[in-house]
Amino acid sequence: MSKAANRLPGRRQLGDFWLWYRQDRDEWCICWYDRSARSRRRIGTGVGGGSPDAPPIEAEKALAAHFERHNRPVAPAPAAQALVSTVFAQWLEEHVHKLARASIYASSVAHWERFFAAERGAGRIGSAVSVEDLFGGDIVDRMITFRLGEGVKGETIRGDLAALSSALNYARKRNRLREVPCIPDVDAALRSGPKELEYSMEQVAGLLEAAWRLQERHHVHLFTLISLSTHGRTEAILELEAPQVRDGIIYFNPPGRMQTKKRRSTVPVAPSLRPWLAGASGKIIRYQTPLAKSFWADPAVPEYYERPCYGIRKAFDACLMEAGIRNPHLGLRVPLLDRQGRQREQVDNNGGRELMWRGLGSPNTLRHTLHTYLQTVGVPQAQIDAAAGHSSERGSGRNYTHLRPEYLKDFIAAVETYWREMDGLTTVHRVRPVPEKGKT
Repeated sequence: MSKAANRLPGRRQLGDFWLWYRQDRDEWCICWYDRSARSRRRIGTGVGGGSPDAPPIEAEKALAAHFERHNRPVAPAPAAQALVSTVFAQWLEEHVHKLARASIYASSVAHWERFFAAERGAGRIGSAVSVEDLFGGDIVDRMITFRLGEGVKGETIRGDLAALSSALNYARKRNRLREVPCIPDVDAALRSGPKELEYSMEQVAGLLEAAWRLQERHHVHLFTLISLSTHGRTEAILELEAPQVRDGIIYFNPPGRMQTKKRRSTVPVAPSLRPWLAGASGKIIRYQTPLAKSFWADPAVPEYYERPCYGIRKAFDACLMEAGIRNPHLGLRVPLLDRQGRQREQVDNNGGRELMWRGLGSPNTLRHTLHTYLQTVGVPQAQIDAAAGHSSERGSGRNYTHLRPEYLKDFIAAVETYWREMDGLTTVHRVRPVPEKGKT
């Protein structure tokens, strides 16, 4: 249970403690989450009356007294007594859940837990890893080797190391740790070079066809259309809400969000993209998952239900893999190699071996693809940079530039040229009806 879940509107809460009305006993209880036991605790106050949204003053006084007794400052723990698992758990519960990329950080923590389990199985570490064990860097070096053995690139490993470093520094800043180790970086030789990978128009057509074939992958299809029509950042597209699209303009940076170094741009809606956004409500990128066929007999039950989507990497990779299988000449499916450059294998339940593959590129490859295309057809660099969020324009005038008729005119013209050329390879980027029930 996270703090976000605990802090309900109108609830009386002090720190980690809150009031809860137990109706069957007409008694107010003080509740809190016990992190060590990973369960919710409560004690009765002996006070009744009031209503669930309006506790009596006696109950609030009991909550204040409990908070006073149990919320006294605690001296920071030495590294030998602090467990890495506890540091990660507190960081995830108290901080990460509020971030836009929470799932990515949570995934990094899961990789560390898998690594610790493998180390424990090999007898190199004990049942628990303390912060003190991280000093010296041996465990971190083995983690890097562990992840490289899984075929992960240096930049991804840097993210895992950054998660550990952030969690440790979070604990230190909150006076929970006396000292934290310096987490080493990945060697420069293992880091990715310039991101030069780009998709050909034929490869994009294959990707779009694979994404459109199944309704549960339509969010990848729409993501691809938006990316190649706007030059928007992956996170900005995934977080895009319908109110951010108005008067023919997409405002990737929503109201109230501060611009960061990775600026979010404002771009006109290209004509080819406009029908796909018309009538949208709520979150734009939504994942559809099929319901069990046993429900289909009821005409009131839809075949699919939708939920907001905040990550697209796995579904995107699945589309690349399918496109690569259906059209091997596109090269969208490439071997997954080990550190020696050999294609990795996996063993099935029957002892058989199967070669392992991965999709070529990532969602961000679409952004680089459009960037390269725009430069090739001669779109002014200032317009490319503005659409990409690299604009260096300063002053109050930048707030109104997007209202000018000529704003990104060449950029939008080039985007439309791109989709007209795509017409000769596929038509799934044009508005088509949703596939009929049971058909793909």
